[in-house]
Amino acid sequence: MKVEVFRVSNDVMKNQCYLIHHQGTGILIDPAWDYELIDGYLSEHKIALKGVMLTHSHKDHVNLSGKFAREYGVPVYMSAVEVKEYDFSCLNLVQLKHLSKIVVAGFEVIALLTPGHTAGSMCYLINGNCFTGDTIFIEGVGSCSETDVDDLYDSVQYLKKQLSKDTLIWPGHCFGMAPGMDMDYLLSNNLYFQLDEKDLFRNFRMRKNRPDPLVFQ
Repeated sequence: MKVEVFRVSNDVMKNQCYLIHHQGTGILIDPAWDYELIDGYLSEHKIALKGVMLTHSHKDHVNLSGKFAREYGVPVYMSAVEVKEYDFSCLNLVQLKHLSKIVVAGFEVIALLTPGHTAGSMCYLINGNCFTGDTIFIEGVGSCSETDVDDLYDSVQYLKKQLSKDTLIWPGHCFGMAPGMDMDYLLSNNLYFQLDEKDLFRNFRMRKNRPDPLVFQ
């Protein structure tokens, strides 16, 4: 299995979206902004797209989902909670529950519901790789509201228990570190993974002097 990273942007947002593929078939994770780049890669490498996985409903993660669904005739997967909470709609939409197991393009995909950044944020575990959207980054965790920060803490604790130390992490944005670091790295270097008390996590995540969440690299 190969993970291809596409660094794409519009005027404000910079994203990392992904193509995982093997033996000529593949899945897109959170395609956005640059259809020509992604479509060109699929065509050049003769990869048959079999599905699109969406981690949550924010525009910078779903921007091209409908176009790929239409042009390639593939299903688009998202958590049922996210669809309901934000009234998300898309062509060929398939709703997933926590711990749903599906097979797409020959890959077994395990859906992990990880609320906090949004109510229905979902990570996808595929062959020792976890695609985390904006739930966790290599350097930190996603933005959240005062009412959702406890959910984000619970999601971080869940991922710490659920993912093995050699699981590779592929987040939706970069703040300095390349994607594809393993969980062992996050456990040692991501401060949010070291805050085991909810109050400490909450106070640090919601502190007034926290960095601008849109300063991507």
